[in-house]
Amino acid sequence: MATHPPPGRAAELTGRRSERDVLDRLIEAVRAGQSRALVVRGEAGVGKTALFDYIVEHASGCRVARAAGIQSEMELAFAALHQLLAPMLDRLEHLPVPQRDALRTAFGLSPGPAPDRFLVALAVLSLFSTLPKNSR
Repeated sequence: MATHPPPGRAAELTGRRSERDVLDRLIEAVRAGQSRALVVRGEAGVGKTALFDYIVEHASGCRVARAAGIQSEMELAFAALHQLLAPMLDRLEHLPVPQRDALRTAFGLSPGPAPDRFLVALAVLSLFSTLPKNSR
C-alpha cells in the first residue's frame, strides 16, 4: 500500500518549480477535459514519489490512479497493471467478454493461455471508462 505524506508536504517541493509547472499544466488540461497520462522514471531517491504526491494534493475532482514499480516483480507479467487495477476488478463484468476474459487470464483469475496484449490494453481502457467521473 502506498504511503502518503502529511498534509502540505508535497506542496513544499523546494527547487522543483519547473516540475510543478509541468504538473500544474497537466492538471489544468485534465480539468479542461483533455486526456493525459504521466510516467515518471528515475533513480531511487530523486523525488518521484514527492511529485506524485503533489499531483494527488492538487488534482481535486480528477481521477488519479498510480502504481509503483517493484524490482522484485520485474519478471512478473502484468504485476504493475494488477497493482493499478486491483481496486477496480469488481467492475470486470462491465467489460465486453473478450476483454474481460483477457484481463481475468492476465491476472490469474481464470485459466487459459497468455492473453493477447492488445485485448489486455483495451480492457484497461474500457475498465477506466466504466469508473464514475470523480472517483479517486
